[in-house]
Amino acid sequence: MNKNNKNFLNNFKIKCISGVLTVCIATTVLISSPEQIAYANDSNSINIYINGQLLNSDESAFISNGRTFIPLRDVIETLGANVSWDEVNRTVTVTKDTSNIKLYIDNRLFSYVENGITKYDVSDVAPLIKNNHTYVPLRLVGNALGLNVSWNDTTKEVSVKDSSNPSITNFFDIKIADIENGQVLTDITRLSLIGAETLPKNATQIKYLFINPTTGEGKIVARSTSISKATTFIPNIDIQGNGILAAVVCDAKGNFLAGTCVNTSVKVNSNVSISGLTSGQSINKTVPLSANLNFRPTAIKYEFTYQDGSVYTTDELDPYGTYNYTPSIRRNGTLSVRVLAIDKNEKVYTSDYTNATIAMVSVPSNPYVALKKIKTSNVGKIPVNLSISRNFDVDTTQYYAQNVDTGKTILLKEVGWGDYQWFPGPDMAGNWEIYVRVVNSKNKKAYYSNSIKVAVPNTTSIILSGIGPDQVITGTMTMNAICNVNIEDVSYVISNPYNYTEKVMGTETSVSTKVSYTPNYINEGKRYIQAIAKTTDGKVIKSEKVAINIYLGELYGSKPITVKTNFINYVTPMALKTQKENGMSAALQVAQAILETGWGQSVPVDKYTGLLSNNLFGVKGTGNAGSVLCSTWEEYYGTVYRIDDHFRAYKSTQDSWNDHNNLLLRASRYIPYTEVMFDSTSGAYALRRCGYATDSGYPGKLIWLIERYNLDKLDNQKI
Repeated sequence: MNKNNKNFLNNFKIKCISGVLTVCIATTVLISSPEQIAYANDSNSINIYINGQLLNSDESAFISNGRTFIPLRDVIETLGANVSWDEVNRTVTVTKDTSNIKLYIDNRLFSYVENGITKYDVSDVAPLIKNNHTYVPLRLVGNALGLNVSWNDTTKEVSVKDSSNPSITNFFDIKIADIENGQVLTDITRLSLIGAETLPKNATQIKYLFINPTTGEGKIVARSTSISKATTFIPNIDIQGNGILAAVVCDAKGNFLAGTCVNTSVKVNSNVSISGLTSGQSINKTVPLSANLNFRPTAIKYEFTYQDGSVYTTDELDPYGTYNYTPSIRRNGTLSVRVLAIDKNEKVYTSDYTNATIAMVSVPSNPYVALKKIKTSNVGKIPVNLSISRNFDVDTTQYYAQNVDTGKTILLKEVGWGDYQWFPGPDMAGNWEIYVRVVNSKNKKAYYSNSIKVAVPNTTSIILSGIGPDQVITGTMTMNAICNVNIEDVSYVISNPYNYTEKVMGTETSVSTKVSYTPNYINEGKRYIQAIAKTTDGKVIKSEKVAINIYLGELYGSKPITVKTNFINYVTPMALKTQKENGMSAALQVAQAILETGWGQSVPVDKYTGLLSNNLFGVKGTGNAGSVLCSTWEEYYGTVYRIDDHFRAYKSTQDSWNDHNNLLLRASRYIPYTEVMFDSTSGAYALRRCGYATDSGYPGKLIWLIERYNLDKLDNQKI
C-alpha cells in the first residue's frame, strides 16, 4: 500500500478541534480548517492548490458561516480517488484503491473501513448540496486517503498535499460507555457517556438514536436530560437488525454540540412474565396484574384459562399499566394466566403460564358490608346518595334510619342491590343513624353495615331539575323539580334582574311533570329561573334562583384551520421543530392534533363573535391572545347541560403548539410521559396514565392514526 492510502482507518479518525477548516466536495466538498477560518471574510475568493498546483474548476469556492466550501471532485480524481453518488439514499462514497469513506447528505454521520470492518462516527459538519453540487467534508476524505489539508488565512488558500503521516484525531472526546463495535443488544441496556466532562457548559441533553446504516436515518430510542447521568435503552420490538447506536449531545434548543456512535445490532431476546400473581396462589379478591417486559411492544393482553377449559382474553391494554382482575364465584377452580405482548405486525410474544386457584367464597371468612361516607350537612337540603361496599353477593339491600332519641326504625328503601337517593323532609326532623341490612344470596343470612349519624333539619326543600347555573339557553328549555314534601302544585317563574319583572312559564300538580318554555328575543340576556310550590298543608316553598343566559342570535361553531387533506402537512413543521428541541415524538404530536381538532376542521371559535382561537388542543384558560367562549359540559343535581367556558386563544397556531408542549413538559403530573415521549406508542399510553384524557381508548386512537397514516416516518432523524 502506498503512502497515499496507508492505514486508511488510522488516517480517518479526525478531530476538528475548535474551528477546524472544512472543505467540501463536488461532486463538491467542504473542508475544515484551523480556527483562523472563523475570521475569514465571506467575500474573499479562495484558491485551491493540489500538490502545489492551482486547481482549475468550474465551481467556485465560498465561505459560509465561517466555513470554507470548495468544489472538490476534481481534487479527489486528480489524486487518484473516485467519487460516486447514490441518489436514492443521498450518499457520497469516495474510493481509493481498497479504501473508501461514505458520507450522508445533510447528516453528520459518516462511515469508513478499518481492517476490513465498517465503522461509523460523527463529524461536526454535515455534507450539503448547493447549486446541484454535493459538498462533503474534505478533511475526512483527505485524512482517510493520506492527504494533508491546510489553510492560509493571509492568502486565502487551501493546500491539499499527499502525505504519509497526516495528523489524526477524533472529532469529539466522548464515547458511549460499555458498548463495543459490533455488539449485539438483546435486552434492556444502560447507556452513558465517557468524556461528558469535555462537553461545553450549554450541553443539556443527550438523544440516543438507532440508525439505519443504508439511509443514515433513525429514531430516538433513549434520552437523558443530564449529560452526566445514565439512561436506559429498552429495545423497541419493531426496531431490530443491524444499525448504528449514536449519542447526540444538544443544548436546550436541540442544537447539535457533539456526537459519537458505534456499529451495533438489536436482536431482542423477548422476555415476558406476569407480576401480581404467583404460581399456586389462591385468589379470593381482586388481583392487580402487570407485565414485566424487556422490550417495548405495541400493546399487551391477558389470557385467562379456567377449569372448564374456557378462555377469556382482554382487549389490548397499556403495556406499562395495571389490570385489576376480579374473578367470580362461578369460576372457582384452577386458573392459568399468561401475558400476550403484541408488536405492530400483530406478532405475539407470550409469557409462561402462571397457575393459580380461584377460591371465591359465597360467604367470606371475614364478610363485611360498609355504608359509604356522605356529606351529612347536605341531608334534608338536597338529595344525598346512599351506597355500600361489600365482599359477597346479596339479593336484598335495605336502607334503614333509626331515630336516636326514640329508637324508632324506618325502612327507607329496599332494593336487590344498588344505591338509593335519599331526600328526607320535615317529617323526619331529628337525629338519626343510617345503616344498611343486606341478605347474603347463598346462605340467606343477614349482615349489617356501620351507621352514620345525621341531623335532618325541619325544613322543606325544592330543587330545580333540567337546567343548571350559567346554562346558555338557545331555544326551548324543559324543566321539572325535586321536593322533599308533598305538594299541590308547582309553578316555574322566569324573572328579569334588570327591571324586576316576572313571568310564570307553566304550572303543574306534580314536581315530576316537565314544563317546556320557549323564550322570545325580548327575553335575551341574563335571567333567573325559580320553582315555587304550594305544599299540601298550605305552605309556599321556593327553590334557589338559578341564573341562566338566554341568547337567540347567531352562534358560531368551530372552524377549519386548513383543508383536511393538508392538515398533516400544516402541522408537521411544528411537530418537527419540537422534536428537534426536546425529542418529543413528532408522530405522536401530529396524531394528537388530528384527534383533538378532527383533522383541523374543528378549531374552537368564540361562539358569539366567530373569533378563531388557533387552539389546536382544546386547552381551557387564557392564551397570548386572550380567550374565546365555547360550550362545555357541567352537571347540576344529575342534570348534564352546556355552559360557556373560556378556551385559550393564540396569535398563531405555532403559539398554541408551543403552549401545549410547555404544558406537557413542565407540569409535574406529566413526568412519566416526558420519560418516554420520544417513543410514539409508549408516549400515547403515558398520556392516558398521566390523566391527559379520560377516554380509556385514547392511546389506541393515537396509535391507530400513526399506523394508518404512516406518521411513524416523521420520527426518522438524521444527525
